[in-house]
Amino acid sequence: MRHVRINRYTLYLALLMIIFVAVLPGCGGGSGGDSPEAAGGSSGGGGSGTGESALSVTSTIPENGAVDVPTDTAIEIAFNEDIEPGTVSLSTIFLHSGNAAIPGKATCSEDRVVFTPEHPLSQSAVYTARVTTGVKDTAGIPLASDYTWKFTTMGQTASSAQSKWAAAAAGESHVLAVKTDGTLWAWGCNASGQLGNGEGGDGTHAFDRSAPVRVGQGADWAAVTAGQLSSLAIRDNGTLWAWGRGTPGDGTTGLNVFPIQVGSDHDWSYPDTGLVHSFTVAVKTGGTLWAWGRNASGQLGDGTGGDHTTDHDSLVPVQVGTDDDWDIVAAGKDHVTAIRTDGSLWAWGCNNHGQVGDGTGGDPEDDFPLSAPVPLEPDADWIAISNGIHYSLAIRSDGSLWGWGYNWHGQLGDGTRISRNVPVRAGSDTGWESVAAGWDHSAAIKEDGTLWTWGSNNAGQLGDGTRDERHSPRQVGASRNWVAVTAGKYYTLALQDDGSLWAWGTNACGQLGDGTRDERLTPVTVR
Repeated sequence: MRHVRINRYTLYLALLMIIFVAVLPGCGGGSGGDSPEAAGGSSGGGGSGTGESALSVTSTIPENGAVDVPTDTAIEIAFNEDIEPGTVSLSTIFLHSGNAAIPGKATCSEDRVVFTPEHPLSQSAVYTARVTTGVKDTAGIPLASDYTWKFTTMGQTASSAQSKWAAAAAGESHVLAVKTDGTLWAWGCNASGQLGNGEGGDGTHAFDRSAPVRVGQGADWAAVTAGQLSSLAIRDNGTLWAWGRGTPGDGTTGLNVFPIQVGSDHDWSYPDTGLVHSFTVAVKTGGTLWAWGRNASGQLGDGTGGDHTTDHDSLVPVQVGTDDDWDIVAAGKDHVTAIRTDGSLWAWGCNNHGQVGDGTGGDPEDDFPLSAPVPLEPDADWIAISNGIHYSLAIRSDGSLWGWGYNWHGQLGDGTRISRNVPVRAGSDTGWESVAAGWDHSAAIKEDGTLWTWGSNNAGQLGDGTRDERHSPRQVGASRNWVAVTAGKYYTLALQDDGSLWAWGTNACGQLGDGTRDERLTPVTVR
């Protein structure tokens, strides 16, 4: 054995090093070294190879495997040594839900680091937290190895679960709905983060939900609309929020798995989002009309676009003209229909199937784009509209129902499969009160509370127990207490006056919200 002699100079140097380390400021100014774990290590094991104790995690809040964690929780990590503040950042501290990174703020104080999520976490969701070796103590010693742990958030609260449904909007394969207590819920496809619960967005169906999940913690949501890959909602204070994949209107493009506010205005009243292309149209409380997103077919209505390029797209809202008398607006795949306060009907955008309704178009080889609003019909007595993929439906003040555009599946309801480039009446009935155009099927409610459907029925989306296509409206069941209806891609949802929500049709992504992925040919209740 070789003996090592320590001379007095070496001893003096060692004492000076100990004193220097002892007086170094800790993370946040603490002195450190007093915790019972200071002399030991935890996950990550081993030392630095020079006799120094490795930096390690001693505990976390929530702890690994915790369940029923509150959705407003902050992530706290305790170490065996004080932490150097400069090493704590969003590049060394992570929180994930699936493949989606959760935005937030990381701070430290002495031997503790806190990650505060920017938004409340989603309910009944599994989260993964990770601290990397980029975190170092005040002596420059890094964490021995990455430290990872998981926890699960709590489910919905009883009060929200017992609250009734107030409104719903069907997108391509996902649904948004508001309850009477003002809470916002979503279910169905989440491949593009369109549920807004912090999950998904990875292009897969791993984070689809077949039962409603709550979006955030707010209880002040007033209106919702859903598109193909994106979602929009308005709060009671008139602010507009967007999430999913596309052009939210905040000057950016891309993915948002949480709702983000569109600008700072507090006067939004009526939005709608494109069913396929990423564009949005919305009315403000003062009656002005705004649009943003894709403009390849002139669907923004500002007199530009229509050239099949992205040159005239807009990442922020642009006003459609200068008029301030717009009342209701509806977006299709790439065409728009709107009603003014005087009851006049207007349309613009793609017109390859005559969906603008001005008597032009109707040639699938040429979309006949109209990049600014044009009036339809001289009569100003329109009260309700809804746009499908390539067609439109509208109701007049006398209760008559009209349709125009693509009609291959009989979705116009006029008893034929002939596409129309001007409005044609759907039968001779009156008493129509509200209408919903889906991808290629339609639904409407009469003043007597009865529900009617027609068009494509390949997945049972007409709700009549068959898969038979219908070219004229046919009543769904015998109930007379329906108050609202919305149609997506091969599925339908409708609300009854007791606050119950019903769904039917395709269910591959769980968009019926009944807790299954089973296709339904007749209405089932949303959980």
